[in-house]
Amino acid sequence: MMLLPPPPVLPFQSENDSSFFMILNILITYLRSLKMPLPFYNFSIRNRILEHEVSLPLSTNDPYRILSDRPFEFWIVSGETVETFENLLTIISPRVRNFRYGNCFISLRNRLLMTLMWLRQYPTYTVLSLTFGVNVSAVGKTVNKMWMILWEILEPQITWPSVIQWNQMRVIGQKCRMLLEPLMVHPIPSTEPQEEFYSGHRKFHCIHTQIVIDNQKNICYVHSGFLGHNNDAFCYQQIRQIGPGLENDFPAHCFILADSIYPNAPPLVTPFKSTDIVRRPRLEQKRKRKFNLLHRKRRVYVEHVIKELKTFRVIDALYRQPRWEMSSTVELCAALAKRRADLIKDVYS
Repeated sequence: MMLLPPPPVLPFQSENDSSFFMILNILITYLRSLKMPLPFYNFSIRNRILEHEVSLPLSTNDPYRILSDRPFEFWIVSGETVETFENLLTIISPRVRNFRYGNCFISLRNRLLMTLMWLRQYPTYTVLSLTFGVNVSAVGKTVNKMWMILWEILEPQITWPSVIQWNQMRVIGQKCRMLLEPLMVHPIPSTEPQEEFYSGHRKFHCIHTQIVIDNQKNICYVHSGFLGHNNDAFCYQQIRQIGPGLENDFPAHCFILADSIYPNAPPLVTPFKSTDIVRRPRLEQKRKRKFNLLHRKRRVYVEHVIKELKTFRVIDALYRQPRWEMSSTVELCAALAKRRADLIKDVYS
């Protein structure tokens, strides 16, 4: 649009001159035209880029049929083998029905595969839309329904062992008669003032997750959703109590290895701090350093478990999820990681 200078002001004999009102009307019209948007301003981004686009309807694909013939790629994108995928499909099938969006029909296998790919690889909805040949809205609707069903079914499979099972594990691992309890932190970029989630130590908005594993690297307990300004000791006090006869029944002669920030009280055992070591006699210093070395050597098992948990890339983008979904997403990934570890153990043990 070519902008022209305003018309010159003409002398008038009086204010009642008809030409005065005509020129004034032209000036008002001109001033309004300056505020009008460009012709394409109200167009969507799609219409701005592709002015004469004629989009063809999406054709529904069957990625499961293609990936089932390539077991390794199937394992990479979903974290499941074809056999365990079919087993998981059998478990959730009573809870779901066939889903139809317009003219696009998505089979239950592909819906489950789409959800596992979203958790494992965290692609965008557009990529999943092109992969499965359905609308982007259908992808979002499918994923949001399916991951909640998976969480309701798989999260209860993380169970606290009985006292008899703890004693059996104690016999198996005589060198390490302890469990491991870590703190896992999911950093969230600070883009808005959220004081409750802010961690001054990490300079990020965070949510904390408490995980308890046994000496065989099995996840026994997971509790997520603690606010970022809470420290580890406070988070431990908020979870279900662990000890003889408590909510999480635990033998009195067993212990849990924890970081030094946790309270050093049964059933927790924390390493000695450097200030407590340097002030002791030489022999006692040597004994405490040796204890810390053994403590660190055994407690590192939990880092291996967290590594398996973080293979689900949705955890790296946890800040993109609504707050009420964050803890459930972590617990679902923990259940899938435990399922994955059990699968590897059954195959190679």
